[in-house]
Amino acid sequence: MAVGFVDDALDEGGVVHVAAEHGKQHGHCQHGQDGQNGEAAADTVSVPESAPVDAGWFDDAAFVGDSVSVTLANYNSSYGTLGKAKFFCSVSLSQTNALSYQAGNERLPEYPAGSGQHPRIEDGIAASGAKKVYLMLGMNCIASGVDRVSQDLVTLVSKIQEKSPGIAVLIESVTPMTADSPRADGSLNNFTIQEFNEKMKAICQEKQWYYVNVAEAVTGDAGALKAEYSGDKAMGIHFNYDGAAAWANYLLTHVPEALK
Repeated sequence: MAVGFVDDALDEGGVVHVAAEHGKQHGHCQHGQDGQNGEAAADTVSVPESAPVDAGWFDDAAFVGDSVSVTLANYNSSYGTLGKAKFFCSVSLSQTNALSYQAGNERLPEYPAGSGQHPRIEDGIAASGAKKVYLMLGMNCIASGVDRVSQDLVTLVSKIQEKSPGIAVLIESVTPMTADSPRADGSLNNFTIQEFNEKMKAICQEKQWYYVNVAEAVTGDAGALKAEYSGDKAMGIHFNYDGAAAWANYLLTHVPEALK
């Protein structure tokens, strides 16, 4: 089955313009290492809300993502909400192609910024000296099967851990599409996005990684991306800066206690 990238048409500014595939329902989760987070019979996996940390807490953090996260990177460049965090994000990036791309492939994120270099994800993160890594990947490959792409993400994390021993791993839930996204189909939609999120939540519990449910910050009552946070009507996937602000503020207030 051919699987198209959902964000090939995103411009270099990373805020709007695009064309791809998406759907309709979405949920939320997060994760606490060693089972320390969570309450009763509710969600014992997700990182709970707490007092906000200072922006500087993110100075030794790396973010890995596709064009959805490119907007967060651009927002942070403008406002510094997440301090000096490093962003390893690029249009059409997925856990699957990140495993196959060789260093120098221009589909890989540029690092250091402005250098023209495109190292493999695990090598770039190691070079940055990051102590914690946030990953939101899946939108560009969920259509090829939840089981496969979740295992690809596990493999990518393993490579990151090999190059950066002791790095804290924080998996971000993939955010949903708008209710009227024209890109929704049978294999990529808000139901399959939620299925992937639930799969990764379970893996986080097994691996003792942190699960950060950023999706709940931008999801409306119908389980879709809130229209006021949508930065592209053509796809209903990417964020505007209001959505990026909600995302960044969620991260500030959902930091694992063990990492503070």
